[in-house]
Amino acid sequence: MKPRKKRILIVLDGSEQAFEAVNYISKAVTLWQSELVLRHVMDIVPDTFWDWEKEPLGPQYVAFLRDWESQKEKEVRTFMDRARQVLLDDGLSEDAVTVTVARRTGGIARDILNEAQRGYDAVAFGRRGRGAIEDAVLGSVANKILLNLADVPVCLVGGRPKLGKVLVGLDSSPWGLKVADFVGTMLASKNPVITLANVLRLPYEGIERSITDEQIQRLLEKSQKGIQSTFRKAAKSLTAAGADADRIFTKVISGGSRAIALLDEAKHGRYGTIVVGRRGMSNVADFKMGRVVTKLIQVSREFAVWIVN
Repeated sequence: MKPRKKRILIVLDGSEQAFEAVNYISKAVTLWQSELVLRHVMDIVPDTFWDWEKEPLGPQYVAFLRDWESQKEKEVRTFMDRARQVLLDDGLSEDAVTVTVARRTGGIARDILNEAQRGYDAVAFGRRGRGAIEDAVLGSVANKILLNLADVPVCLVGGRPKLGKVLVGLDSSPWGLKVADFVGTMLASKNPVITLANVLRLPYEGIERSITDEQIQRLLEKSQKGIQSTFRKAAKSLTAAGADADRIFTKVISGGSRAIALLDEAKHGRYGTIVVGRRGMSNVADFKMGRVVTKLIQVSREFAVWIVN
């Protein structure tokens, strides 16, 4: 029996960052076993504006608004066709791509969240949308999706991520292996270099470290031994999914912040993709996202970050 195809929702708002999200997904994800839905939620003119028809100059305003709305929809559909063509050019069959332009019924984020609950295996979107301030940490719609979409893996695409190298943050919790399973099914077929990284958080006191280099080395060695079982199980899961064993590496890194340590490793190692679990060993049911993930989202502006539930 053929494996069920993965359903991926790509949220598009007409921005170039959203287009980069499509470019990334088309080249990083296992397309041959995927079905993609490109969705735009259109923010239309509120119904109350049509009451202007009753005013003396109302017909002129109404005509202007109808022209504006029609032009906006035309621009959106042109953008969606352009995004769809990227996927087709990269080998996805026409029947595996669906384009939907939906009129907003509630808030834009709320409409997207409602759609995301309809059997998707992942949701992807750009870090900043149209009209976003360049220095903003995250667009408001993207932030609402991340905070509230707790049971579907999400991919937040910033900048133009490099392809071919994936950094996977693991710990020894059961959720760590689920992260590896996800990477195997979603990303491994493109044969990337995959590094399984465990971050040892070191105590810091002010600017100076409160432990010696020798103590740090002993802690790293102990951590390396402790995580080996998880590394082996994760690598086995990846190779079973088709990843090249010769392109899977493991590493223990250290830092005062796990998120910053992962980001530094991604920058220095020239990775374009970072994959983490939504919550790790410090899992607390009342938290929608772990502290590591929250911090990583804030600082990883030029990467594709996958958050696995």
